[in-house]
Amino acid sequence: MDDDGGASPDHYGGGGGGSITIVCKMCRDEGVFSPDDDEDNGYFTCRQCDYVNTSTQALVSDPGDFQPKPSIRLPNQSTKTPNPPSNTQRATAARAFDEPDEPRDFVPGAADVWVGEPEELGIRIRQRYVEGLQAILQQQLQVLVETHRAGALVCGVAGTIWVRWVAASKVFGEMWAPKVIAEDEAARGLKRSSSGGAALCQLLPLKDRRRVEFIFLRSLRMMLPVYSTLSVCFLACHVAREAILPTDIYRWAMEGKLPYVAAFTQVDKLLGTPVKHCPLSARQLFRPVRVIGARQLEATAGSIARRIGLRLPSVNFYAIAHRYLSELSLPIERTLPHACRIYEWAMPAELWLSSNPARLPTRVCVMAILILALRVQYNINGQGIWEEISEARSNAGESDPDANLPPSMKPDGSTSEEFGTRELLCTLADAYDKIDVTHDYSKDLHSYLKYCKDVVFPGIACSDKEKHVIEDFQEMYKGQEDKNPKVRMEETRSTNGVKKRGRDGTSVSARCLPTSSSGIRSINSEMEDHGFCYMSPRKRPRSDGYLHYRRKTSAGSLACIGHADYYMLIRSFAKLAEVDVRIMHDSVLKLERRLAWIEERIGVSLDALHNPAS
Repeated sequence: MDDDGGASPDHYGGGGGGSITIVCKMCRDEGVFSPDDDEDNGYFTCRQCDYVNTSTQALVSDPGDFQPKPSIRLPNQSTKTPNPPSNTQRATAARAFDEPDEPRDFVPGAADVWVGEPEELGIRIRQRYVEGLQAILQQQLQVLVETHRAGALVCGVAGTIWVRWVAASKVFGEMWAPKVIAEDEAARGLKRSSSGGAALCQLLPLKDRRRVEFIFLRSLRMMLPVYSTLSVCFLACHVAREAILPTDIYRWAMEGKLPYVAAFTQVDKLLGTPVKHCPLSARQLFRPVRVIGARQLEATAGSIARRIGLRLPSVNFYAIAHRYLSELSLPIERTLPHACRIYEWAMPAELWLSSNPARLPTRVCVMAILILALRVQYNINGQGIWEEISEARSNAGESDPDANLPPSMKPDGSTSEEFGTRELLCTLADAYDKIDVTHDYSKDLHSYLKYCKDVVFPGIACSDKEKHVIEDFQEMYKGQEDKNPKVRMEETRSTNGVKKRGRDGTSVSARCLPTSSSGIRSINSEMEDHGFCYMSPRKRPRSDGYLHYRRKTSAGSLACIGHADYYMLIRSFAKLAEVDVRIMHDSVLKLERRLAWIEERIGVSLDALHNPAS
């Protein structure tokens, strides 16, 4: 009968000999199947991994592969979707491929089970983790070039370092996933089954699956930490001879000016949201626990260079020293050539990166060379110049401290023919006040709340009620701040006064110019707060030679001693380098010992040339 519903076209397309394309859920392999391959009412077995795929309508690569069936209602036939095959039928199909006989559940969309080997899950997590770290590194390099004015060479160098670092970590080793599982089982006191990994192909509850996921994640975070992206950025800047320091990377990462803390929010946008490949979210994979400090960042960069066999140059002394002298408003043309000669002559080992986190940072050694050059050029050897400046400022009063100073002692040096020692100390004192080591988000409440929203807790949505409460509190704070300007002034004074604490935890006095009548007592008290012992000025110096300081033992510990002139010099450099003053003093003493040893060796060599017989 030739009516519209009489002819029943083949639902596989074609006239009974058509084929369909199935994409395997497990290995993602595309296979072409005929209707004869339909073993269990729509269940097809993958030819690559022997995985039994369910719901063929959802697995076809092209929706057009299946044509809709005409609705033919037969007597006593239900129109419901056929139920999944029983466990016995599935077990029969699995035995033909030598698979385990354990019962399986192939219900689509089951969220509380996991089928397959844990090694396969580890491979998926590993792939997502490495790709995500590389995406974060690319964001960081883009910001360094576009915002922080780093050279484009940094990107190429960082790419090479990253590839070699991933290869050296052996995270893509074939035995990585089984090794991680074996180590976890050994730690838990379990014994692996004699059948190997096949025994783990059974159904695992959700909590066991989560445990395996985080076992792999913990291993990946140990082999390739999230903070290694920051170290690779700094190492690339070091190789490319950029004047970018670990303190810069640390500050930018903390303030959100370099993608790190909230970088995980952009990973899914760059790589796509993982639906089935990786069960862990970007927040779980890439959100850092903390931002490592500048010293650990530099040590990690040195460790990466050692692992990949990279021969590093010393720091770009000229660029870094030029930057420091500019920030302190010191004469560059006079000081920098002399400092470069000391650098080329001494070449201390501290100017190379090291994987030892207990060693002095490279920037401290650069500062020590600059301090030594300034001491030699300006004869800062305890003549009591700062005591004279302090007394003059105290007598001048708080209204105009520079009014009664001699022309040669004014910081601007406009009436002085030469930038002398007094001008140098006054300039360093003013620069010390202007150096700001606090973060931008800690200046006021509004900046801090915005920082918490954008950097610390990104992607967390608030309800409308919570938003209104936050806005009300902000308005209340703003109103109180406008009504009480004196309170804000007192906060500013406490921030710029002696109660201020640096990022290294030590209290610092932002006001270096004493306003009381006893200027000597003021500088003496400040030196004691920083662990220094004050030395009175030299009344009758035996010579104008270089003065070497030593540490003395006081109450069972070493104490730093020095004159006020020397202390005023090193404290400005220490604050700019964001280290403790005593650390800066130790670096200067070490450099002095090295130079003294070089001079002694030169003297012995010259004496041997003049007196060959000796």
